[in-house]
Amino acid sequence: MEQAAKGFAPMMRQMFMGMGTLSKAFYKKYGKEALPIITEVASQGGVGYGKIMQQMTPARGMKAIGESLKMMGSMMGMDMEIVELSDNVIHFKTPRCLLGIEGTSKELCEAMMNSDKKMVGTFLGQEVDMKILKSVAAGDKECEVIFSKK
Repeated sequence: MEQAAKGFAPMMRQMFMGMGTLSKAFYKKYGKEALPIITEVASQGGVGYGKIMQQMTPARGMKAIGESLKMMGSMMGMDMEIVELSDNVIHFKTPRCLLGIEGTSKELCEAMMNSDKKMVGTFLGQEVDMKILKSVAAGDKECEVIFSKK
């Protein structure tokens, strides 16, 4: 099963890069005016991902999200480091952007990361806060993100 999952990794990376490339081009052409649209589209996608995760993951809670993210990160070669994982918080770092938006802006990162925020919130069945402490999109050496229950 693990080998089959790893076989999907290149396809998944390409899908995420495609979303990033499209959003980056849209943002480059329309600037800040594009951000609400990118945010909305990312949010809708996140809700869909969260519903799929609910069907695939019998456990609920922030720890289950953390384990899923670790597995996905490992499968996709993201070198993700979980800094904190509790019933209320997941805090992680990764040296690369899965979306390929390095060197753009923190505001584009925040708009696109609404996908993950909505995925986590949908999976948990409650609102979550998201703090992006560092972003390779903004020129940082790594991404550092915290999701916490409201």
